[in-house]
Amino acid sequence: MANTFLTPNIIANEALMVLTSNLVMASLVHRDYSDEFNKVGDTITIRKPAKFVAKNFTGQTSVQDITEGSVPVKLDRYRDITVAVTSKQLTLDIKDFSEQVVKPAMLAIAEAIDSDLLAVGVQKAARTASVSGTPVISDIAGVGKALDTAKAPRQNRRLVLPPTILYKYNTLDNFAKQCYKGDSQALKESEIGKVYTCETYMSQNCPENQSATPGTATSYKVAGTANATQFTVSDGSAASGTIKKGDQLIVNGYLYTVTEDLTLSSGAGTLKVDQNIPETISTPVSAVLIKKAHALGFHRNGLALVTRNLELPMGAAKAAIASADGLGVRVVFDYDSTTKTDKVSFDVLYGIKELDSNLLVDFS
Repeated sequence: MANTFLTPNIIANEALMVLTSNLVMASLVHRDYSDEFNKVGDTITIRKPAKFVAKNFTGQTSVQDITEGSVPVKLDRYRDITVAVTSKQLTLDIKDFSEQVVKPAMLAIAEAIDSDLLAVGVQKAARTASVSGTPVISDIAGVGKALDTAKAPRQNRRLVLPPTILYKYNTLDNFAKQCYKGDSQALKESEIGKVYTCETYMSQNCPENQSATPGTATSYKVAGTANATQFTVSDGSAASGTIKKGDQLIVNGYLYTVTEDLTLSSGAGTLKVDQNIPETISTPVSAVLIKKAHALGFHRNGLALVTRNLELPMGAAKAAIASADGLGVRVVFDYDSTTKTDKVSFDVLYGIKELDSNLLVDFS
């Protein structure tokens, strides 16, 4: 039987379930969650995992304090999807409404969260491993070696591969000889196996150049205005270098894809990208150029996803928050009297922070 009217609470719980089942990276990194309310831009302090020193026992113990350490994290990642809905849609059964609205919305937010984590991981990685032109399994062993050198514990090591790198190794006999399932549906579907100490997964959200022929510019700086979908480029490596549609760049931990070809003039130009800039960049910063596919090897304690609930707006009867397993989704109903349109918005608030760059390996 159809519901008389879908409430924010019903939709929020459905949205949370869909979001949780579609996350890959978010299920693999260190997590910090509280159900307290925070605002966009708040800076909070989270605890880092404790470290100890194994000392020689010579007849008397030496007590060590449990010093976890802490790190500030800015809750500056605010992802929103607002859609116009009809009264007819709001009287659908939740299963039908989920198929039409909730699942597509949550899939987009899940992709954004995973993309952000991978972008920060690649940008902040202190260690590297190389992908050979002709695939050899020792390439992946290089990721394990980099983590061994960093003294990363062998438990909770992960390697997330983009499709183009995955299929370089997928045909090798000794690539994956065992497989076990993750917690969410997305993990189950992306799981490959344990290879050279790393639990290995595939993600389509890894940084990966989308252009058939990448541009010739090898470095440049960018600045931009909040909410704009273009950067001002300066200090290009070549006075007349090119940046091609499909090229990717990472700026302040966000991954952007170029939407129009650009030929620099005296190393400068206006670069159009696929998503809006979240915060004004007044002083030009160096962009991390993605010329090929990048995978990320890491230990769980190298990268953190910090999530908090957004505050409920005034008129909370038309809003709800669903939270569980370290995630919170807010759903708000609204009515635009100008266009006489009902709207439903889904939003999440989170921050990302590298906890130890030595536990992050850029594999490319």
